[in-house]
Amino acid sequence: MVAASRFRTAALSLRRFSGATVAAVVAFVIILLSSHFRSSQQNNYVRVAYAWLHGHMWIDWPGRWMDAILYQGHYYGIDGPVPALFMLPLVAIWGNGANQTTVAIIFAAVATALAWLLAERLGVRSLSTKIFLALFFVAGTDMWWCAQLGDVWFLAHLVAVAFIFGALLELTGRARGTVVGICFVLACGARFPEVAALPLFVWGLWTGAFAGGPPTPEQRIARLRAFGIVCACAAIAFMGYDELMWGTFYDIGHTLYYHADGWGSPYGSPFSLSFVPYQIYSFFFRAPILIEWLQKAQWPYFKPDPTGMALTFTSPALVLVFLAKSPPNVVRALWIATALVAIPEFTYYLNGWVQFGMRHALDFLPYLFALMAIGVRERLPRWGIALIIYSALMGAWGVWWWNAFARTAN
Repeated sequence: MVAASRFRTAALSLRRFSGATVAAVVAFVIILLSSHFRSSQQNNYVRVAYAWLHGHMWIDWPGRWMDAILYQGHYYGIDGPVPALFMLPLVAIWGNGANQTTVAIIFAAVATALAWLLAERLGVRSLSTKIFLALFFVAGTDMWWCAQLGDVWFLAHLVAVAFIFGALLELTGRARGTVVGICFVLACGARFPEVAALPLFVWGLWTGAFAGGPPTPEQRIARLRAFGIVCACAAIAFMGYDELMWGTFYDIGHTLYYHADGWGSPYGSPFSLSFVPYQIYSFFFRAPILIEWLQKAQWPYFKPDPTGMALTFTSPALVLVFLAKSPPNVVRALWIATALVAIPEFTYYLNGWVQFGMRHALDFLPYLFALMAIGVRERLPRWGIALIIYSALMGAWGVWWWNAFARTAN
């Protein structure tokens, strides 16, 4: 009986991982083909990794098309350093010719598998529901568009999304503080807004709410101690990194960039409440642009606004998050995490700039995806399926348009 039970458990686990693996492979192949096997020119992380391997922090700056800040005679990348860690093996072989886009596609595929597994952990049993959720995650958001281009900012988003899913998946399982902490700090090191989700992971480890039951007092202390040690070590490492970069223990890169950027200001902070109305318009109201000449619509009739399009138009299936009701403490925690991570996005001076959709929403997408999974785990309504299909078609349109009109050279 014990052997039969173990066999059934192993078979169930294999089926779960098989579904996640198939989803990841399908996502990888489709994104790879749509990328036209390009290698992004915005390969900042390649150059950061190359700099590390050659014993310095400044990058070999190729020209004005690459975001970097001139500081004390050298150019430096300003984005979170973690994605460069994953470029090191390729850069060690191919140098500055390493393909950053391939790594972005791999992370998108890994994130897809983790999203599939998280949906199962949160109670989604229907295969069709999991397929539709995966379809929305890849094509109904900016995941596909970001991965097939693989630019510096896009890779950072994909790395952060993958590791936040890893942290959430661990919270719904064994809830080991070390594993949650490693995933969390790696996500933060790719996209700094993820730091705002710290309360969610502390609360999740303390209460065990995601894992289905409260831990013992000893488990609580052990989990938080392990999580705290990982976070403390990461904080020290990041302060050391900033000291090597800027000569100070805190990051000044984005502020320096804001002061040098023509869209910024010579003074002040890149974060301000004065930017909130612009961000609200960008996230909820910015629409596609009609293509016309002499009051006559021209093929292909509509094009994306080059500075982004609102989630209202690109990802309306996100409304499924409002179906999430139970357990109420988990739902509230996910909503709070979403709001906290969104705060730096809504107070930043740019909305992501040249993009399809609203890529900054990827920073809080994992928490919204978890809410969607909770909301539809019993039943995915037909109107929800329709919105997911529409969102996926919009994502495919964005990829097609960008390849046909914006990135035809590479």
